[in-house]
Amino acid sequence: MNSYFASVEQQANPFLRGKAVGVCAYLHARGCVIAASVEAKQLGMKVGMNVEQAKTIVPSAVFVENDPAKYRAVSSRVFRLLREYTDQVEIYSIDEAFMNMTGWCRDPAEAAFLFSRIKLRLRTEIGEWLRCSVGIAPTRFLAKFASDFRKPDGLTVITPETIDEHLAVKDLEDAWGIGPRLRRRLEGLGIKTLLDLKHYPVQNLMSVLGKMGYVLWAHVNGIEVNAASKEGVLPKTIGHSYCVPRRVNREGTVEAVLTRLVERAGRRLRGYGLRAGRIEVMIGFSNPPPFEGGVRGGWRQGIPPPLTPPPRGGGLSVRLSDPTDDPATLIRAAATLLHELWRGEYVSFLAVTLGELQEKTGQMEFHGRAGRPSSLTRSLDLIRDKHGEEAIVYGRMSKMIGKNDAPDRIGFRKTEGRGWEGSTLF
Repeated sequence: MNSYFASVEQQANPFLRGKAVGVCAYLHARGCVIAASVEAKQLGMKVGMNVEQAKTIVPSAVFVENDPAKYRAVSSRVFRLLREYTDQVEIYSIDEAFMNMTGWCRDPAEAAFLFSRIKLRLRTEIGEWLRCSVGIAPTRFLAKFASDFRKPDGLTVITPETIDEHLAVKDLEDAWGIGPRLRRRLEGLGIKTLLDLKHYPVQNLMSVLGKMGYVLWAHVNGIEVNAASKEGVLPKTIGHSYCVPRRVNREGTVEAVLTRLVERAGRRLRGYGLRAGRIEVMIGFSNPPPFEGGVRGGWRQGIPPPLTPPPRGGGLSVRLSDPTDDPATLIRAAATLLHELWRGEYVSFLAVTLGELQEKTGQMEFHGRAGRPSSLTRSLDLIRDKHGEEAIVYGRMSKMIGKNDAPDRIGFRKTEGRGWEGSTLF
């Protein structure tokens, strides 16, 4: 999907159509632009800028705060449409999917006709302001590579006979999976272009890069390494993170924020029907701003912070005695880890990750010291599904009621398909 979050906002609000629109994580000067409309990109706005920078470059831009539920709802409709054409749709992220059309299309020409129809249906049935770029190729890598050729609203076909001409016009970093560090290593081997990579001896690549060397060589030579998979693959970890604002430190709600992060991760865990065997908490520190107090004692009013760098923070994890999806158990474990890591420093970042995931056995389960049945947890989730996340909150979160700390968020990295259309995956 092209300029996806911004396009969805323009589709939902006709007054934004044709205007430069930036979708932000937060509507303040330091808030990050996570999506820019086609019009905004043409004027120089880029994803990753903060709002202040984007306003300087595009003064006429309109900024809106992200609305994850809205984007998920539209994505669900898009993916349902794709499933009408093949039984193998791999949801790669909220705005991207792979489709294995083997056996459904006789040749690339038929596939191109079919996807032209899908693009038309997307505009007429889901949203006239929505656009997508399609890549058709023998492998996942080349299909994604092709989809980046013509944006917005493009369709590119790569066949075995045309691979070289497409590789010849792109830089190394235009290839999926090649970043600045890997590019420098490849250039050290004398590989300057993707075409050089295609014709480089694979044995030499593997001697330097190991398995990655073969994967890169296979990608540009049209050899499938990871075929598109049917939906149903479970995630290996589930987590939630938050860049902590100054206000949280001033108000002493660091632990409350962590509780909300754990609860959101736990909701996603239960949405998958999984239990966690390990929990990890990570924390980042920074110096408090001048004339601002710390959380526990900290710096007194009027005394500036030290000039020495603050501690960088770190992480701790613990294996749970029994795998669980019980929120109270997860919260207690996270709070214990937090207090081992944190001694009142000024917090800038918090993250929680649930690992060693496994599916439930189907046996009756009891949680907590008092033998609380898992049916209570299910009831709490149902209430929140119907009435909102703050319909029921834990006592340690009471200071956060009505505040948007640790909000719902969108994940940009690869995600697996099972359970995606539940409201709690991203």
